[in-house]
Amino acid sequence: MTRMAGSIKGIGSFLGTRPDYAAQGSQSVVDAAREFSSVAEGNALVTNAGLKAQADIAAAQHYADATAAGAQAQSQASMIGGIAGGLGGLASGIGSLGKSSLSPTLQKASYDFGGMAAGWVK
Repeated sequence: MTRMAGSIKGIGSFLGTRPDYAAQGSQSVVDAAREFSSVAEGNALVTNAGLKAQADIAAAQHYADATAAGAQAQSQASMIGGIAGGLGGLASGIGSLGKSSLSPTLQKASYDFGGMAAGWVK
């Protein structure tokens, strides 16, 4: 055994290469940082997708509200236009009805009555 001990230059040469623990530690830190970065980026993408979905929902709701308000205003305008058109038609019908249904003698008498009324005021 003494000869063997003398022929060995060092315990490291007998065992061969040993692992580089410093490099393994450094690589472990780098891997942990990359994993943390990937998780943070994934969380940011998920949050961004959620916010975009909420914004899309809100925009769709605003668009629906605006469309409903426009339709309601158009409906009311159409209804008022129909009423005004009906009144105009009714008025023109009454005007033409009154002129055509009275005999010329009665029409002249109604005009003369208006003149007499004006004469009574004097």
